[in-house]
Amino acid sequence: MVDLLMRLVRIDTNSYERKNYDEITKLISEEAKRIGCIVERIVDNKGIPHLKIMLPNAPMDAKKVIFLTHYDVVPAGEGWDFDPFEPFVRDGKVFGRGASDDKSGIVATLAAYKEILERQLIPQIYPILIVAGGEETGEGADFFKSIQGDIGVVLDVGPEGLSIGASGVVRAKIKVYGVQTHSAYPFKGKNAIYLAMKIIAFLEALGEKLIKEVRSKYSAPEGYDRLPARLNVTMIKGGVAPNIIPGECEILVDRRTIPEENADKVAVELKDLIEKFAMENEINVDVEAYKLADAWVTQDEGVIRKFQEILRDITGIKPRLVVELGGTDGIHLIDRMPVIQFGALRGDNNIHGKNEFVHIDDLELVKKFVEKVILTKF
Repeated sequence: MVDLLMRLVRIDTNSYERKNYDEITKLISEEAKRIGCIVERIVDNKGIPHLKIMLPNAPMDAKKVIFLTHYDVVPAGEGWDFDPFEPFVRDGKVFGRGASDDKSGIVATLAAYKEILERQLIPQIYPILIVAGGEETGEGADFFKSIQGDIGVVLDVGPEGLSIGASGVVRAKIKVYGVQTHSAYPFKGKNAIYLAMKIIAFLEALGEKLIKEVRSKYSAPEGYDRLPARLNVTMIKGGVAPNIIPGECEILVDRRTIPEENADKVAVELKDLIEKFAMENEINVDVEAYKLADAWVTQDEGVIRKFQEILRDITGIKPRLVVELGGTDGIHLIDRMPVIQFGALRGDNNIHGKNEFVHIDDLELVKKFVEKVILTKF
């Protein structure tokens, strides 16, 4: 697993440049065929290659279980303590961009496939490993929506619990209007940045209130006991020159919803709250709020119990059920199959940040999980 993971990490598959997509799918295909797997390469209508990898000895009439992974990565960015595409092992960890998110899921599943074939074990399901591209940019969404199966297993999460859902997302864009003037004559203008600061303070307080008061019945993987609603100002744009008091300022807001909330309704409520505050404080604004995705949760209790038993058999502990703090690709499957999530993307792995790594113990854990799923009858 470690050897293959390091070979994959050395290939920079920056999704924003569609970098080396053909090279990495070729390598993964060759490795899968070398251990005896069936490989199907699919190029979608955007020109992005994806792989479907199957076991030759799997029963065609059994439940089709989708193991969902992706090979593309976010740009490495600045500030790394080493070359992000020269992976290495230290203290039981593999370091490098994509070592965790999500090349870990690819190698863990292929290792499980390899062990099953070498030991001549009999699969009780028909497993399909999906190795997708364009996940980080959202370009793979149409391909994900085309996937058919009976159960989905997303490996692009952490091992802190058995994940059965994900948060939703609402975004808001607020344009704050003042009066532009020369900075030497502030009495002639109205500073849009100062006005925006009042709205930002309001939003900060609203975010703190949501975390305390709007809590799900479901647990969070980390950071909170129960999954809370969250709101953050994530971007602010304003000003045109050092000597001009700005007449406009733009605020971008990210609002995460819990499964008990409806994202469309949350968007309307958020817009109303911001407009009410602005009116009460005589601030001229335009507010646009919209749903990006609803939260979702798998409702199939039989499937959930089965996966809990699988993890209990592996770890000796019954896993707690959690719902992800962020969104996952499970949203593309949940309309037609129950979705379970478990992977090696532990909370401390610096995914999407500098010095990304994965614990080798977590690779082994996910390998055992995948193997146990394949050997379990559903």
